Amino acid sequence: MNHHDYNYRNIRGSVISKYTVCCYSGVLMKKIILLVSFILSILILSPVIPVQGAGNESGGIRVYCNGDFQGSTAYIDPDTGVGMVPLVLIQGLPGLRLDVRDNQAWFALNGRELSSTVGSNTCVIDGQNKTWRCGLQLWRYGIAVPGRDLFESLGASVRWDENERAIYITAPVPTPTIPENLSPSSLPLRVAFIQDEQLWLLDASEPEAQPSLVPSRNMEQIIGWSHDGKWLAYLQRSSDDRYPEDVILWVVSSDGQNPQCLDVLPITYGSPIWSPTENTIAYQALIRKQEDSVDWSLRIAVQENGKWQHHELLQPADQPLGLGLAWFPDGQSLVVSRVHDEDHLPELDRVDLQGKVSCLLALPADLAGSYQDGLYIRDINGLKLSPDGRYLACFLGINSASLNSDGMSLQIIDLQEKSLSINLGVALGYREWVQWSADSEKLAAIIGSGRMASTNKHLELVQVDANGLNIKDLGEASQVDNKPIWDANSNTLYFSRGQESEAWLEEGRHQEVQVPGQQIFCSRDEQVQSLSEPGNEQADYPLSLSPDGQYLLMQRLDYIDLGDLWLMNLEDSHMVKLMDNIQANAGYYGSYFPDMISVYWIKNNIK
Repeated sequence: MNHHDYNYRNIRGSVISKYTVCCYSGVLMKKIILLVSFILSILILSPVIPVQGAGNESGGIRVYCNGDFQGSTAYIDPDTGVGMVPLVLIQGLPGLRLDVRDNQAWFALNGRELSSTVGSNTCVIDGQNKTWRCGLQLWRYGIAVPGRDLFESLGASVRWDENERAIYITAPVPTPTIPENLSPSSLPLRVAFIQDEQLWLLDASEPEAQPSLVPSRNMEQIIGWSHDGKWLAYLQRSSDDRYPEDVILWVVSSDGQNPQCLDVLPITYGSPIWSPTENTIAYQALIRKQEDSVDWSLRIAVQENGKWQHHELLQPADQPLGLGLAWFPDGQSLVVSRVHDEDHLPELDRVDLQGKVSCLLALPADLAGSYQDGLYIRDINGLKLSPDGRYLACFLGINSASLNSDGMSLQIIDLQEKSLSINLGVALGYREWVQWSADSEKLAAIIGSGRMASTNKHLELVQVDANGLNIKDLGEASQVDNKPIWDANSNTLYFSRGQESEAWLEEGRHQEVQVPGQQIFCSRDEQVQSLSEPGNEQADYPLSLSPDGQYLLMQRLDYIDLGDLWLMNLEDSHMVKLMDNIQANAGYYGSYFPDMISVYWIKNNIK
């Protein structure tokens, strides 16, 4: 497996394992357990695989939604001659909203709504009763809908091709909505967000200001604002392919003008990080791609004489770079990871801005495992340095993208002693879920195995004191936690929490929020208090806290991928809605929300 295989965007179709054991002691036994668990997960989950893999089934009727092939498991109802389309094949139709639970079905498209009961030949369309030839019905893998009757009722066109034995469903592509600032007041923040794969900027400090569109397309990810808020970095796909191999690094000024490509070479996802002190961004660029390996170089982009220039700090070496990359707090050097290969153990190096390298830590052989045995710790990634630069939180990733997706060992390394200090347990490798307090005395992290964020995820607190590192579990039974954020004084922790749920995984419910009723909480002096009150079908997510601790930006989701943007005044709990219907990214597995919104707090407007 090469370096690029660890890109989380390249993990496709892997089986969900709830039985993976990710403790990193007793290497040989761990390998056996992991392999057995992986096989068990395949056997246990195999009955549901045909639903997701319906397109591979031969002999069925092919289905196309707006020209895109969805699968070939549609069929003709023998009693009525109606073409029936499995529910799983229509969920990608642009603009279609649906919810099917307890045999009650609801669909919305083109401003029209339809509801019906599975097994019934009647439906209600925009309040009017109607009888159709064949209603929704159970089939061997779930639920199927009458393709023509349903979609023509919703204003879409349906065409049957006898020669190809194919059903073509075509719906008008919804016109992209123009985001609107709903607050006329001056608010102390600048917001960047992605909507319909385009980049928008809003300077809310200007009264009645409206979002402005940055001339771009195929937006992939926002990296974030520079330390002074003058530049925003982002990733742009090099093609229209929704899952491309190549993404390019860009910056744009805070007024939305002068977008600039920083490097024509593709980069690793998640690698670009801004310096904490200067307008300098570090990243890994693809130098060459061979059959069995990928060579990356470490680069920085800086502004020189008003223009952005990039410089190479590290060229490909005998021991390739891993995915780990972080700035030291002074902005004068970086910590990078090196991968485990036939000749080297996984390693952390320190690199200064002149390219000088020194080794920080090599993972002990008894912990890393043997390269020859086939299953071993390959990389140290997801690096989060404490603000004082002494401690490093990191994930130990093995050489299996699928198993890493179920969880990795989250460790804290004492860089002063050059040793592993504590193992926090198994966690998903999301850097946003690991947060140091400003005084470097506390670390908040979301712990729990299994790639679904809606179950088995709880908040843990690590306290750094004279006696070492102490762990305290802040979770609650049957509750799931998400996205910890510290205030600047290091004494208040904000996070989201809700009743754990797997209901959204059921057929017909994939558009629902995963944790209905999820609220935002704060923890202070061992007292936990709820701050928000979403509806029963909504979920609140904290996005960013102002440096003075007065304001919290949050998103209230109505669907898995859509919600409103709110600003909460924490002094009086007053909430101001900034924008309606802002898109959210539910992540590859539909359960994790990497930020599509980046905030820069304007200090002059903060008291």
